[in-house]
Amino acid sequence: MKRIYIAIVSFASVAMFTGCSDLLDKEPLSDGTEAIFFKTPDHFVQAANALYQLEGWKDHNGATTYYKMDQGMDTSGFSANGGSSAGETDWHWDKAYAYIRDCNTLLSKADGYTGDKADIGASIGTAYFFRAWQHFYLLQRFGGVPIVDHVLDVNDATLTGPRNSRYEVVDFIAKDLRAAIPLLPQEKNISGSDKGKVSAEAAKSFLARVLLYEATWEKYVPNISYDLDGNGSDTGAGTAKPSDYPSVTNMLTEAKQMAKEVIDEANAGTFALWQECDSLSYYYLFNIDDKGGNISNFRNKGKNTNKEFIFSKKYDYDVLKGGIDLSHAISTWQGANISTYLGEMFLCRNGLPIYISYDGVTRQKNSDFLGFEHFYDEYRNRDYRFIGCAFLPDRVSWMTDTDYGVPNTTDKPYPVPVYPEFPYNSTDQAFSSKLAIYTPHLLGGTFTHNNYGNRKFMPEGANRSNNDESADYPLIRLAEVYLIYAEAAVELGNGSITDADLNFSVNKVRARAGVDPLTNALIANVYDAGYWDHAQNKTIIKKMNMLDEIRRERTCELFGEGFRENDLKRWGIAHINLRGQKLGRYIYGTEYMTAKANDATYHGQEVFQPDKYPATYKYLGDADENGVYGVTGLDYGRSIATDPGNLLYSQRDYLAPVPLGQIRLNPALLQNPGW
Repeated sequence: MKRIYIAIVSFASVAMFTGCSDLLDKEPLSDGTEAIFFKTPDHFVQAANALYQLEGWKDHNGATTYYKMDQGMDTSGFSANGGSSAGETDWHWDKAYAYIRDCNTLLSKADGYTGDKADIGASIGTAYFFRAWQHFYLLQRFGGVPIVDHVLDVNDATLTGPRNSRYEVVDFIAKDLRAAIPLLPQEKNISGSDKGKVSAEAAKSFLARVLLYEATWEKYVPNISYDLDGNGSDTGAGTAKPSDYPSVTNMLTEAKQMAKEVIDEANAGTFALWQECDSLSYYYLFNIDDKGGNISNFRNKGKNTNKEFIFSKKYDYDVLKGGIDLSHAISTWQGANISTYLGEMFLCRNGLPIYISYDGVTRQKNSDFLGFEHFYDEYRNRDYRFIGCAFLPDRVSWMTDTDYGVPNTTDKPYPVPVYPEFPYNSTDQAFSSKLAIYTPHLLGGTFTHNNYGNRKFMPEGANRSNNDESADYPLIRLAEVYLIYAEAAVELGNGSITDADLNFSVNKVRARAGVDPLTNALIANVYDAGYWDHAQNKTIIKKMNMLDEIRRERTCELFGEGFRENDLKRWGIAHINLRGQKLGRYIYGTEYMTAKANDATYHGQEVFQPDKYPATYKYLGDADENGVYGVTGLDYGRSIATDPGNLLYSQRDYLAPVPLGQIRLNPALLQNPGW
């Protein structure tokens, strides 16, 4: 039997670097076997260290992370294309089960340990945590999967058995995490040399994530009128539930409580939102790189200042670099782009959308919003998460200051232009597009007409060469915990949440973003007049409500971190949001129609050239007798980023197909519906 559907591998794998300096002095697991291992607490520590097989700047399969980080989510990225067929293999399945085996090996050896179990408690807790982590990884992609709670051999009945239902898997994950929490150390008790190891708060945060995910899935996904569970006899994983399976309300309640306990630790000083760089704190949070203590990044703030990452994949300039070209892979290549739809979700600093209405009929600009006429107008008075991470037409990319011999920008907070003496639309200076002092172009490509670009995760100020970056990769951070608390609270309140709960949670992340607090009074009689309805393919005027606003905060805070598709799925709207016509930027009545390109590729060319680049200029409406495009409706003058026919995401895509090769090896594995 050459293959079985769950990968069986030797536990004698090399321990990965986990941010724990003492690990480097340990005997490598590859030098031992299970027969001579697991004799001392130190053996269990080393085995637990080997479990940190996590997605980071490179994912499980060694591919660069930008293939999973919300790539093109609202325009034309991988997740929105749909229409594919089931494949023979899927590394998401194989790798996760290989890592689960390692967890089960440690737990099995712990059962037979004759010493004081308290001495290996943290290692046991770590194994429970990662076994839950990998099962949740599988759940989000495939739904119900086989639960593997012990070490398998080739004769194990699990290898020929059916899938467990998603409800059984969720129950298993939650019980593993509840078992892990009391065994894991609190963050404040983890020594400096062990920082980066899983804490009790990380397990609580992860449990809160799991419970919120599943509670909202069970609340909203049945509304899409598509049976994703199947009956478990002919298709799918079925609907079996453990006798003690919690209700949606109970899951939301526990999620809120777990989040609260972590927030309480933050209020006591254990964790904190990173706010070391004024208005650009959010942006630089993802770029902290201290070169092994030789700090050279922006404002000399090293990794020891970051108390926001509750759990992260650790990298080190000397021992473990990320190994990919983040400067290009994430940003210039648009790996986690800010689509036009997403960019216009970001609020103005007064806490309201860019277009609002007070009567539900008449549309007006927010008083903070300057409009689209000039390239830089839309960035003024906006959420710092947007203006800090988008490519701006009047702002240098700080990474390249010294490279191009231009002035240092350390003391130039946005929105002060770095080069006021050089107009943003100058035709006299052929600046490189890397400097971001450019006229946004529409010529021959899709970079500007359908999105804003993205600088989140783009390392600046540390003088790193390509493939040389070593910023840590966030897996759980405090901002997410605030948002979990707020979303669980508003779901429990059937759309209502108190101002006290808002201040306890979501208003903390809004404050860092420079956005006024969310209150019940703020949105009581306000309509969002820039709300794009994917089902109707048009902008509508929609009454603001708390559930939408908390979902908006989650979208804006966590963009590009791999949450977006799963969030859209659990809210039951992925098949709506990831289809339909996708709008691009406003062009009619703006400088796009009068300016010349100012970047290295298209320097000096007219930006607006519909005859030369017809694919770039598709508008809502046709040109009139004067050559004016699309002058009717709320969205006149926009380009079309993606035609509806190019986006095939459907209800079946809420779950990926079980690999066909696995089903042939074990026919009891039934395929997900629709595949």
